[in-house]
Amino acid sequence: MENKSAQAGQPFQRKTIIVKKNLQYRYMLLISFSVVIAFVIMALDMIWTISKVVNEHPMMQPLLEEIFSMAPLFAIKTAMYLLIVLIVSAVISHKMAGPIYKFEKSCQTVASGDLAHRVFLRKGDQLTELQDSFNDMVSKFHAYAVEAEKLKSKAVSDPQLTAHCAEYDRKVKELMPNFRL
Repeated sequence: MENKSAQAGQPFQRKTIIVKKNLQYRYMLLISFSVVIAFVIMALDMIWTISKVVNEHPMMQPLLEEIFSMAPLFAIKTAMYLLIVLIVSAVISHKMAGPIYKFEKSCQTVASGDLAHRVFLRKGDQLTELQDSFNDMVSKFHAYAVEAEKLKSKAVSDPQLTAHCAEYDRKVKELMPNFRL
């Protein structure tokens, strides 16, 4: 149903941002952890630089005390920045996880036997090259299946070819019980 609405020109809209929880949470955690490490390195570098300057110029001691008195404000700002990073990473991960989720569902649909199914991603999603390759692959397989059906219809007069086609049908039904063109 989704691909029919995409074909009709109506854009497909996902209602939730988190569609593949494990993947997206790991991605968000990795990005957030990287930002925390960067903040810690930057803060330690600033503290080291300021303490070096204060040690060389003792008259700047009140400046150092003023900076340290702002530590709670700095912590609040850091928490706000991390929240922003978390939100941005959720949106970015959605651009990857959404298509992956669609591909999983599409693979299940094709494996069940629907060779007419195609993947249609939203504008701005990642993996559009994979979409094109997937659709091309299924299209070629569909064309092959159509040719096999034509061959079966011609095989009625040849008993050996009819037996071969019956074996082929049995294998296809074994792999894809709901196979349809």
